[in-house]
Amino acid sequence: MIFVVVISVLLVGGTIAYIVHLFNRDHKIRSQGRDIHALVENVRYVSSNDGGSTTIEYRLSWHEDGETRYVEGRDTIPAFYSSRVQKGCEIDIKYLDDDHIMFVFDR
Repeated sequence: MIFVVVISVLLVGGTIAYIVHLFNRDHKIRSQGRDIHALVENVRYVSSNDGGSTTIEYRLSWHEDGETRYVEGRDTIPAFYSSRVQKGCEIDIKYLDDDHIMFVFDR
């Protein structure tokens, strides 16, 4: 019985810790990230769900300090905004580093 309680506490604690981590990451990107206007070089729709979200793989580029920067990644966005993230479109992002990017759809 103690084993079940310990495993339950670990699962619940781990889930809460992960959710807190996600909120902290988003807050850090919003507060410390730079506003960048990026060009969508390539996008591939991976999946969608019944909740109205679409998972995409993307490649973005922008000019910075006389050179072109590229970043690739995978993100889940609301399906309502998926028409804004198409090849050749320009999109606003918050950029902290290559692993911490947030699409900005509402200003």
